[in-house]
Amino acid sequence: MSAKKTRIVILGAKPGAVIPEGDAIWCANSALVSYAENVYRFPEVVSVMNPDLLHPKERQEGVADREMNEQYYRKILASRPNRMILTRTSSLALVKAELDAAAFSAPVSGISIYDRRMLVGRISGCYDPIVTSDFFRLPNKIKIRYAGSLASTFLKRLRNHKKDCGSAFRPSTGVLALVMAINEYGPGAEYVICGIGIHKRLEYLSGTKTKGRLLQPHVYADTKVLRKLADRYSLCTTEPELTSLMPPLR
Repeated sequence: MSAKKTRIVILGAKPGAVIPEGDAIWCANSALVSYAENVYRFPEVVSVMNPDLLHPKERQEGVADREMNEQYYRKILASRPNRMILTRTSSLALVKAELDAAAFSAPVSGISIYDRRMLVGRISGCYDPIVTSDFFRLPNKIKIRYAGSLASTFLKRLRNHKKDCGSAFRPSTGVLALVMAINEYGPGAEYVICGIGIHKRLEYLSGTKTKGRLLQPHVYADTKVLRKLADRYSLCTTEPELTSLMPPLR
């Protein structure tokens, strides 16, 4: 009789997520606080966070949505993950100092932009900037804008190969959390994706934080990376819109 697989749940902040039982849960950005009542039943809770969400500049006087940012920060301070991983290291020391001063108890680490790119590439086979055929079907106005962004990335990397690329050409925090979990638990585990979608990616559980962009960030890169990962690892989902990329959870 085969041993039961370790189940790792990857949770994003999409509303209405169906969250199964599991051995560990990796929460992307605001999922940790948005689904707080569902998260702490797991033996291990890992928070993967964009450091911009914790940076003190977001809570300064005169900043748009300052009150909402302050409320969010207080919820993060009250959260109890086993550990937190920041998706950049440029402000790691500052954010750690802020969290330490506020008596945040979880250990905080970070991954650099370059190491993040290499990790995603090694696990999925997709190195950013990730370009898919979808870009070539966009209206010319949008296509020209993002061709410029792509060219800018290549030029910057001629001078410094560790430079980041635009968000349209790299995976989101949710997919990065999946990649990090795979790197940690390996091909023998089962990974369940919930609260991560492709459509309406700029809508948050609060319903208030939206941005107007010609092209939503991460969408095409996420689709390509998820498809590659589903071919390589044991992935399933509770999100109906992702069942074209991976099987539903049974």
